[in-house]
Amino acid sequence: VVELHTAAFHTLVLLARPLGGKEGMLFNSAMVNASGIFNVGSNTGKSGIAIMLDSMKRFVDDEDLMAMSCWSMVNIALIPSQKVVLVRLGGISAAVHAMLHHPKNAEVQFRALFALINLVIPSENLAENSVEAVAIQVGSINQDTEIEMLDDSTAQVTNLVIVAMKNFCLSEPILNRACLVLHNLSLNEAYHRVLLLTPNLYQMLEWCIGNYRTDEVLQRSARGTLTRLQMTLSGDPTLRAQFTSALREQKQYKIGENFSSQEVPQLDVSMMNT
Repeated sequence: VVELHTAAFHTLVLLARPLGGKEGMLFNSAMVNASGIFNVGSNTGKSGIAIMLDSMKRFVDDEDLMAMSCWSMVNIALIPSQKVVLVRLGGISAAVHAMLHHPKNAEVQFRALFALINLVIPSENLAENSVEAVAIQVGSINQDTEIEMLDDSTAQVTNLVIVAMKNFCLSEPILNRACLVLHNLSLNEAYHRVLLLTPNLYQMLEWCIGNYRTDEVLQRSARGTLTRLQMTLSGDPTLRAQFTSALREQKQYKIGENFSSQEVPQLDVSMMNT
């Protein structure tokens, strides 16, 4: 049964990819009116996304299925209406649980972070037919808005991103995606307090900038995040005092001290450019 569900998720990876696109694309404005594969309800009375998330709950302990399901969410979230449904039905929570249950599995962490990159950005200006499609699929399952779901999950997501960065500090792909998640969260000033007070987040971003100088995406996202956080600190003396105090209380974390005992994880990127 698990193998069947994993194969189904693999199929979704391919079906959810936008025409002319590739796995791993980042959302852009040209996708706003793109049509999705889940816009019509299923014969079971549940939306396809709800069925998908149910499978992730049932088989949360299977690392292969969780990696593949998170991979499918990467492409599903490229369509705004699908992303809203995914978030409102618990997509962020599903990615979080995948990371919590498999903290040492590089493939799960990589795919979950990849999915979160787009999930943590609120959708705006959905077309009228897309709004109707969202209402049909979500129904009465969850009345929380996309923003409310994001607000409730920000602290946990941020903490798990930093845990993943520490556990896989030798993996440039994982750090790259982690920095993008933090970058997208930092676009909302309301989340700056959470970001600033998350232990080791600030230091981790500085360390990534200093140690992965040739990764342009990582450099741009990490520097952008730090710039926004610094601007917030400069205009908020109270928060600045809290941040300074938190830095003093945190134990010195030497990110690279266990390099000799770590192995660089080998990630499955065979389909990323196909």
